[in-house]
This record gives sequence, structure tokens and C-alpha cells, in this order.
Amino acid sequence: MRAELGIEIVNFRSSPSHFENWGKTVRFDPDHTLVVTKITGVQEVVKLAAEMKKKVRVAGFRHTWSDLYGESGGFVIMFLPYSCLTTLPYQPPPPSFQSELSGITLVNSVQGRPAPTGHQFCKIMAGTTNAQFREWCYTNKAWCIPFNVIMLEVTFGGTNAPICHGAGLTSKTLSDLVFEVEYVDAYGEVRVVNDPEQLRVASGAFGLLGVVVSLTLQLDKMAVAVLQAVKLLSALAVPPPKGYNIPEPVLVLMEENGISAEGQEMDKAREDFANRCKDNYYIEFFWFPYQDSVWINAWTRRPKGGEKDANLMEYPGNGWFNGASAQAETMVETIVNRWEFNHLLSSRSQANLLGMAAMWALPDIRDDNDVIQTYVSEALHFRRGIQNFRVWDMEWEIPIPEASTGGRDYETVQRAWWDAITEMYANGEDAPVRVALEMRLTGSSDVILAPQRGNQHGTASIEVLTTLGTGQEVWYKFCQTMTDHWTSYKDSKGEYLNTRPHWAKQWKGLEVRDKPIEDYFTETAYAEAFREFKVCFEALVGSEAVQDTLARFADPTIARLIFGA
Repeated sequence: MRAELGIEIVNFRSSPSHFENWGKTVRFDPDHTLVVTKITGVQEVVKLAAEMKKKVRVAGFRHTWSDLYGESGGFVIMFLPYSCLTTLPYQPPPPSFQSELSGITLVNSVQGRPAPTGHQFCKIMAGTTNAQFREWCYTNKAWCIPFNVIMLEVTFGGTNAPICHGAGLTSKTLSDLVFEVEYVDAYGEVRVVNDPEQLRVASGAFGLLGVVVSLTLQLDKMAVAVLQAVKLLSALAVPPPKGYNIPEPVLVLMEENGISAEGQEMDKAREDFANRCKDNYYIEFFWFPYQDSVWINAWTRRPKGGEKDANLMEYPGNGWFNGASAQAETMVETIVNRWEFNHLLSSRSQANLLGMAAMWALPDIRDDNDVIQTYVSEALHFRRGIQNFRVWDMEWEIPIPEASTGGRDYETVQRAWWDAITEMYANGEDAPVRVALEMRLTGSSDVILAPQRGNQHGTASIEVLTTLGTGQEVWYKFCQTMTDHWTSYKDSKGEYLNTRPHWAKQWKGLEVRDKPIEDYFTETAYAEAFREFKVCFEALVGSEAVQDTLARFADPTIARLIFGA
């Protein structure tokens, strides 16, 4: 019977196993851990859970750091083999693994509506990985997702639920690309949502509606990414605001290179920064702690042409930089996982070594004739192997305010970046960030609970990542320090910006302006959004089904924040 339903038991109450997320920040003991490969199997699991009065949550690669999972005693289900999801180094599912919850199908219309010109609707099963979708895009070379997260080892269900995003001021969130959601409800019935208003809830609902089995997204025509990534001195890549108290090590580096803090070169750098942000389709900045330079991953997009674009190479691959990128990822993975690295090297040395290894392999393209051209679907996933070493990660979405003179106030973006660098130098011996400071600029969002929603002029998505060997006390102290900085910024009218963390990253236990972060959510950051979501959610599932739906699918955190449960 279980085989017919596509259900494999990983553990049962008689032999419980611990659940632990990828970043080792969440741990609990589900009664039932199941791999499910058929929609009928999902339906039966939900019906069984209803009979037993248990919750059902889905967890794939477990890349969410915050406590948005299930709880002890419930059901945890997965759509891929258990070993693929939990064992490092990552290995893809074997060819023998077959699942109707993994797959990609082009569809002509949604609710009778065809896709706009230049676009295509595509039904993607929730267990489909980014790696599988990238391969599909490269093979077909016709359609692609316009933006995405970098990591390949995630499922579409997993990046949709917590409202993930890509990069570029014209981009929104992955949930904004969703035109239909198919899910199994609290009664084990398959439901479909494709009404645009209801999708503002359903496309970013944290699994509250039920078990999502497929998403229909709007794709773009395949295009060519023209990559011209560069390494620039940190003061020139993201120049500090005028009058900023620049850290001493950076001032020394500037002096060595003949750069004055208030000279013409810095004025030109500020102008270049604004233009780079405005003119590139994709824009992202990396500073590997204590390195001299910043790596800027910026690229434009052009239409895919004729014969010359028919068979562009995969990226990154052995054809680019003699395989240096892949070699560096392998090197970094090996370094981070060695006992000697975590126990014999000082904190600062760990950060320096990781930074040098990362910068060694990244391209630095100064000549326009040397630009890299590949498909957009390849450029979105420019780093491989990230899955193989675990990190801690805090990310905040800072609204880009309007400048007093109109347009975007890039000075706030620059201040957020330099406040992080300053604090990292101030805590150099502890080295609280040992992997990277990263910043992507994105647009806004129409999804009710998106932290980018309402950001008319765009969003500075800024994050810090470190190794698990950093230690919780050092890490959380730094996270609180940066939270204090990043939530202190105001607009030109003196009002606090509605800065919010990425739902899937680390924010539990932090305070915002002397207030517990959950109070900040309910009273300030999401006060209106939570009320709106609750009303729309009740209208979508029906008032008579709300309690059953929450009893079956709500994780404790979201239930507490939105429904006071």
C-alpha cells in the first residue's frame, strides 16, 4: 500500500530520529519522517495526520535558519531521497529515483489567461531542484526564470514558501513570479489558487495553506548574460558616504594607493556606484573579511541571437578560467571542514584564509573584449558547492529611501555596507564574520508578507555569513550589533525605514530598538501586513476551515505572529 502511494518511511515513533536543519540552528523530534513521491501519497499522509491530530510540515534541503519548521510529535515529509537532503557532500538523486513531485512542464495558459508576449507559463513540481531546472533551461535554451537564489541544492517549494529573492533593481521575489499554486489542504483534497489577489497570500504562505505540490511560474524568453565582474579596492567598490568615519586599515590602504577620502577619485567612485546599480540587470557585492578588494558581480542582459548564441558554454565550468572557480569551491569546502582549520588557526586567520581562497578564483574582467557571455539561467548560479559547508547567515532587507532631491538615496545603501565593515574591523580578533559580507539590490514585492513590500525605490538586501566554528556568543553579539545599525536608518523626513529580516535567515532572539523582534514584527514592521494576511487567508480557506488548517499545517512561529496561537 505504501509503495502504491509513493511513501517511504524514514522513521516512525518506534524508532524516532532527530530533525536538524542545515545550519544546525533548529532541532526537534518528529514522530514520522516520510519521503513521498506521489500526490496521492501526500493526500493520505494529511488524512492520517488529521485522524491523529498531528501537524504536517515539508522540509527539503533544510536551508531555513529560522524556526519555520515543525515541532516534536508531528509529521515531516520530503520529496527527494533522505540521503540527498541530509548528507554532505551533496549527491543528486540516483537515476532510479522517480517522483511525480519533481518535474517541469510548459503550460499554455492559467485560468484561460495566456502568458504575456515574451513570456511562458511553466508548471514546476515542488520537489524540483534548482539544479534540475538549470539543466532543463540549458538543454532547451528557450525559457528561463528571470532571477533566482544562487544555490542549486534547493527545491522550488523550499524557496517559494519563505519568499526568497534574487538580485537586480528590476527584480521582485520568487513568489511574485507565481501565477498558480497547487496544494493539498487540511482535508487531503487537492486545491488550486490562481486568482491574482489570493496569490498575494498563497504564493508566500510559509506552508500555512497546506502541502504545496506544484507552482506555475511566469518565465522569460531565454536571454544572454554579459558578465563583467571586477575586483575593486573596497573604498572604491562601494564608496563610504561623505564624512563617514572610515576604519583605519582601509584609510591606510587608500593612502597606499593615493586615494583621498574626500578627493575627486572618491566622488567619481560614488557616481560609478550609482550608475552600476542602475545600469546592470544583476548587481551583487561581496567583501570577504579583511581583504583589500570587493568583488562586484554585475551583468547586463541582451536578447539571445542566432547561430552565435545557439550553444554557449555552461558557466562556471572547466572552460572558464581553466576550472579555477570549481577548484576554489572544492578547496574552501575542504578547508572549512577540517579539524585543524577550526581548532589550530586563530579566528582572524580563518577569515583571512577563507577570503583569500574565495578571491583567488573569482574573475576580474577589466577589458570589455574579455566579457563572459552565457545564458541567464547559467549566470544566476555562478557559485557551486555552497551546499557542502554549513554556515550561519543573517540578512536584512533595507528599503532604499528617496533622496531629498528625488531618486534613490544610495547613501543609505553605502552606510549599511560600511557599518558592517567597520564593525568587522572593530571586532577583528573575534572575527565574527568569517565567510562574507554580501549585498544585492532588488526591487519591491506585491506579496503581502514579503519584507521587500512597499519599498518603492528598491531594497538593499544585505547579509553576513560565517562558519559554525565562530561560536554562538560571538555570532549573536555581532548580529545584534548589526541589527542595531541596520534598523536605525531614517528617510529624508526623519521616519524610520521599515527594515525587515529575510524570513528564512537568522533573526530569532534579536531586539529592534530595545524591543523583542517579534514585538517589532507585530507592532511595527508587519502590523498592517499581518492583519491583511489574516483576513485574506480566512477568505481563501473559508472561515469554517481556518482552525483545521492551522491545526494541520501551522508552524509555531508564524501561528504565534499572525494568529496569536
